[in-house]
Amino acid sequence: MMNAVTKMIKKKLIFVLPALFVLITGIARPEAATVYVPDSYKSIKDAVDHSLPGDTVLVKEGNYNENILITKPITLKSNKGPDATVVKASDPTESVFKVFNVTGASIIGFTATGSDVAGIYLHNSDNDILQYNKATKNRHGIALYSSDNNTLKENIASHNKQTGMYLELSNNNIIENNTADSNEEKGLFLNSSNLNRVMYNSASLNKWNGITLWSSNNNTIHGNKVLRNTYGIVLSNSNNNSMEDNKTWTNFYIILPIILIYIGVLIYWIQRKIFTMIYREKNV
Repeated sequence: MMNAVTKMIKKKLIFVLPALFVLITGIARPEAATVYVPDSYKSIKDAVDHSLPGDTVLVKEGNYNENILITKPITLKSNKGPDATVVKASDPTESVFKVFNVTGASIIGFTATGSDVAGIYLHNSDNDILQYNKATKNRHGIALYSSDNNTLKENIASHNKQTGMYLELSNNNIIENNTADSNEEKGLFLNSSNLNRVMYNSASLNKWNGITLWSSNNNTIHGNKVLRNTYGIVLSNSNNNSMEDNKTWTNFYIILPIILIYIGVLIYWIQRKIFTMIYREKNV
């Protein structure tokens, strides 16, 4: 009798325990959610702080004064793009957006401005996506430090105090179809960064260099427009970089004096010829 009861209990446990396990794990690991700003939370920072890994924080259009720290793999996305969704640093000594020690985060569709550090800053973060953002009037537009395998596509990093995009100790990143124009120093700057793909970007009208590689090796620099900078593409202590199909043209204001000198010489030569001919005719 005792053995029969024991067998019945075991059979029931076989069916009950899996169901209990599913119930427990379902409670412990909820599905990814979409959090809305300012509907769910008034600030982007609060929404990010309260989100869980895998969540999406969707931000409606407006002007926000915040510094946002991302420490988990979430997607932060604007509803109507960077022109309609502007985030200005409330503390200029910090980045507008900082992704710290995160794998798999995304920032999509914001304007980041007013930081003395960077508009968007990835620190020790891998496999992240930055897309359709504008980083303007910061020290650096977009900066990566010790961050690998990230994708930077279709961002605008222009009118910054130093560089549009700055990479240091950052490898295997894709930097493609971005604009880094009209910065006070350099457009794209790779410092001790290797095996990056820098392709089809615009780095023009910067006051110094369009693209700079400093102690950076085995990078692919293809199909970029590097026009009207003081210097186009500058390499220092950098080896085995692939450089193809880049369009370069130095600053017109440097070329212009040379052109004017040649024009002046040509006009002077023509005038001499004309005066010589007139003088000869008079003598005859």
